[in-house]
Amino acid sequence: MASDILHIKDGYFFEVPKALWRSKLDKPSDFPSWFVRLDSDFQAMEAETLIVGLRELGVAEQELVLAKENWLEWQQASSKNAAWPFDAYLEKQSADVMKTAGVWAAKNSPKATNSYQAYLAGNTRPAIDWFVQIEKNPSNLAKWNELKSKVNSDDYLQSYLTEGPKWDASKLAEYNATLDGKIMIPQPFGTPRNAYEPESGFCISRYMIIELVVAVICLALFGWLAKRVASGNAPKGKAWNMLEGLTSWVKTDVVVPAMGEHDAKKFMPLMWTFFFFILGCNLMGMFPWVGSPTASIGTTAALAAIVFLIGLVLGVKTFGVVGYLKNICPELGLPWYLSFWIVPLLWAIELLSLFIKHGVLAVRLLMNMGAGHLALLGILGIGISVTAAQMSAPAWGSVAFISVVGTTLISVLELFVAFLQACLFTFLAAMFIGSSMHHH
Repeated sequence: MASDILHIKDGYFFEVPKALWRSKLDKPSDFPSWFVRLDSDFQAMEAETLIVGLRELGVAEQELVLAKENWLEWQQASSKNAAWPFDAYLEKQSADVMKTAGVWAAKNSPKATNSYQAYLAGNTRPAIDWFVQIEKNPSNLAKWNELKSKVNSDDYLQSYLTEGPKWDASKLAEYNATLDGKIMIPQPFGTPRNAYEPESGFCISRYMIIELVVAVICLALFGWLAKRVASGNAPKGKAWNMLEGLTSWVKTDVVVPAMGEHDAKKFMPLMWTFFFFILGCNLMGMFPWVGSPTASIGTTAALAAIVFLIGLVLGVKTFGVVGYLKNICPELGLPWYLSFWIVPLLWAIELLSLFIKHGVLAVRLLMNMGAGHLALLGILGIGISVTAAQMSAPAWGSVAFISVVGTTLISVLELFVAFLQACLFTFLAAMFIGSSMHHH
């Protein structure tokens, strides 16, 4: 297996063994633009440009010196702070202070019209106060945004590449080693902030490409199957029999029990799409260095949102808005004096559960796929850990054997889980959509 984030975190690259993909870039301009922006020399130049502009806005020199020192210390304090540029640091610190001020004012001065001023009256003035004042002044804020746009522009980056400090051999070697084994995805429609987060535009991620591949495979397979079925001939061959048998099983054993024969006929194309798309995404996680899109909350949440929206639209279409809302609460047959108290409470609970059950639909698929990959990594890691490397040869051999056998068995279990989770999602989707169109 590859790194511990491969199957869990989406990114703008495909990861393969380093020996198969060596980065051999010779100069800064060869690297992705977002990679250059994370370089300490570039960020130092960017910070100096911002400081000059802030000085022209009237910020005291000691404030700027202290801010730069705090920024550098903050970057080193935690791995999640690493490579944050100076402008993003200032805005984050300001946002944190304003959030703290809002919480403090709500508790200690709820009638205050200006929570920040109320906070200052009862607390020590924060070090970032000078920047807060810039953001509160429309004229200075406009100048700050202009200054920030300048250092974030392509022209500014190009000026660094042509006029900035040259990268020595040791830095180039270090940066190339960082990119070894990472096949970067071209980004014609957007600009990444780093290998995992977008800065602007539409950035293409690894999971997007895998999902597109799965969709194309499904279209090709079932386009081929449709032509065979339309011919009227008896099924021939393993592929034809397997696909037709699997689609028939999904209909009769998964969808029909969940929503009934009548509704199943109308919704089978949707349910087949859910099942085979999710199954394909799940199985992609079994291929080395590919990854499973269903181990990402973005994918599973989008699928669950589709189920929710379809149920909502069909429910409103069937009963109307008021009728749909009334149908959320089942008929209890209670006398009016009990219904007056119980029905509103039960309706609120059922409304909340409507959102919860679709949220659980997303989380169930996510956790089952993500947990399997983590288990594989954990068991395989036993045989290649530092502790294992320090064992004697016979002891290490035993540990490695157990680790490999355990990983193989869990991989077989993951194949079963891939089918099971596709089946469960389809079953629950059919049940939720079907229930939205019928009285409870």
